[in-house]
Formats: sequence, C-alpha cells, structure tokens
Amino acid sequence: MKLLIIIAIALLFGGGLIWMANYDSGFVLFQYDGWSVETSLVAFLVAFVVLVLVAYWALKSVVLIKQTPGKLSRWQSAKRLTRANKTLTRGLITLEEGRWSEAERLLMRYAGHSETPLLHYLAAARAAQKQDAAERRDNYLRLAHETTDGADIAVGVVQAELQLESDQKEQALATLQHLREMSPKHPYVLQQLQKLYSEMNEWQGVHDVLPDLKKRHVLPSSDVKSLSTDATVGQLESAIARRDWNRVGELWQEAPTKIRHSEAMLHAYTSALIQQDRGKEAGPLIEAYMNNEWSDRLAYQYGLIKLDNLKGQIERAERWEKKHPNNPWLLLTLGRLMKANNQAEKAESILRESLAHGERGETYQALAEVLEMTLGNEAGVVEAYQKGLALMLSQGDASI
Repeated sequence: MKLLIIIAIALLFGGGLIWMANYDSGFVLFQYDGWSVETSLVAFLVAFVVLVLVAYWALKSVVLIKQTPGKLSRWQSAKRLTRANKTLTRGLITLEEGRWSEAERLLMRYAGHSETPLLHYLAAARAAQKQDAAERRDNYLRLAHETTDGADIAVGVVQAELQLESDQKEQALATLQHLREMSPKHPYVLQQLQKLYSEMNEWQGVHDVLPDLKKRHVLPSSDVKSLSTDATVGQLESAIARRDWNRVGELWQEAPTKIRHSEAMLHAYTSALIQQDRGKEAGPLIEAYMNNEWSDRLAYQYGLIKLDNLKGQIERAERWEKKHPNNPWLLLTLGRLMKANNQAEKAESILRESLAHGERGETYQALAEVLEMTLGNEAGVVEAYQKGLALMLSQGDASI
C-alpha cells in the first residue's frame, strides 16, 4: 500500500513537470562572482529532487554503516542467548537421565551468555556432585553466587543439600547456620537444621529451633511435641554419659510435666538415679508410671533397685505379672527381687520361666547367682554362667 502511494505521488509529480514544460518551461538563473548558470525551471526541479534523494541515501548509508557493529553485536548476543536456552533445556534433560558428565558439559557451554546463569551453575553443581567432583561443585556454587544478586539463600540451600549428600555434615551444619543468620524465619532452612541436629545428636540445637518450627507451622504440632521430648531426653542422656549429675537434675526440673511423665524421659532419669545409687528415689517414679502405663524398660529397671519395703516391692511386681504374664523382662525383675529376699527356689523357677520366653545372657547370669545360693549345684552354676557369657558375646548388652 505504501509503495502504491509513493508511485502515485511520483507519477503526479512527473506529470506536473511535463505539463509545466509544455505550458511554460520558465528559467532559473544562478550568478556568483562573474559566473552564471541559466536553465529551465523543469530541469532545475528535476536536478533538485535528484540531489535531495542522493543526499538522503548517502546520509542513510552513513547511519547504517555506523549502526552495523551494534546490530551485529545484538544479533550475535541474541543468537548466543537462544543457544544458551536450548542447551539449558538439553542439559537439564540429560541431568535427569543420569548422564552426569554430558549434562555438566552442556550446562556450562553457554552459562556465561544466559539470562539465567544461576540455573546453569546450580544444575552443573548437581552434575559435578554426582561425579564426586567436590572441587568443581563448589566452584559452580561460587559462580552462581557471584553472577546472581539476591540468590544467596537459594545457592546456600543447594550447597547444604549437596554437602549432606556427600555426608559432609559439619560443613552442611555451618552452611545452614549461616543461612539461618541471613534469614531466621526461612521454613526450609529451619527444617533442614532440625533434621541435621537430630542426626548429629545435637539436641541443644534441636531445642533451639523448635520454637521457630512451631511458630512458622513448619511441622505438625504432634511432631513438634515428639521432637521436644526427643531433644530433652537427648540432652539428658548426653549429661548422663558425661556423668554430669548436676546437669541431669537441672534438665529434669526444667522439663515440662508432660515430658517428665513420658516413658523415654522417665527411663533416662531413673537410669541416672540408679547409677548414682539413688534407686530408692527411682522406685516411686517407676511405680507411679506403671500404675497407668506399661513399659518393659521400666519393668526391667524396677529389678535393679531395692526399696525399703522389699516385700511390698515384690507384691507390686507380682500384680504386674498377673496383668502382663510371660513377659521376660518382668519375670527377670521378679526373679531378682525374690533372690534379694532370699527366696532362692522361687527365684530359680521364675528366672527359668523368663528364659523360656526369651533367652538372654543377663537372665542366665541372674540364674547362676541364684544357684550359687543352693549348695551342691556347682555344675548348674557353671553351665548357667557359660550360657550367659555366650549369649552376652553374641547379643551384646542384654539390657533395654
């Protein structure tokens, strides 16, 4: 349409010139310093138009020549960008297919020309990780951090994940702690920290992140409660391992009532009391729990203590045995209590019944001690000790 308009204007202009030439050609005179040029008006107009067109095209050519390098550069950049996008897609597909080396090569080919170099470097880091190339992995993560502003959390999260995949727990912990300093409320960082603290038995760390996990609704309320118990019990067991009895007492007093009444917490604390020869304090705690709940571990511990009212202790264990017959741990406890009360025959009978429901080295040892109370049964004592020792060596610690 535009071309037709131009042709129409040109025809009208040409027709006008022809009409003017036939009607009255006129003249144009130019004089300068003794020189003069005379021509017809039509010839002047034609020459003027041609001169204007030549000047226009010359100016346009100069502008085009000057713009050519920039246009060429933009064309090359666009071409590289297109290639970068294509290789990113191919690289990600290859990565998912498990061809790590090829994926790394594709992802890095045009990473420097991509609009999203972060994606190239993070994916390349994963590919290097699969090839156990930790140095290249860390280099790609560094490039991802340097080339993209505002991606510190994303890069850090990927770094922590890859470090955990390589079993670099200390490095991953340092990374996650740094991320928490940068973004204290980040849900995923909090969750990963909690998991790593739990795996490393860093129970104080778990305890520290629990309030934020609960506040941000990162975990269900039931999981938070379970973790709170695990963290408190873990700290208590750590203090017991160090034989830091003052800290044990502090943790017991600081623990919420619900946690103190849990089987795990009660087992750990009563174990600490027994190790301190404070079994008389552990007895009532065990009895109060067992009045409403059952625990094999607490039933076992009840046989490791001797209360002032040994007869009442035996009667309580016998009542438990009626509700939980054939329980090997309770039978072991009852046998030990009978032995402590010098009832050797009953103790022997009960311990043999316990062995019938589950042989354990510790039970054979208790049986041997009971048989030593009976004169003339040296062969039985030796046999019980031998069987107990063999089971202990094969089963390890028989306690629960």
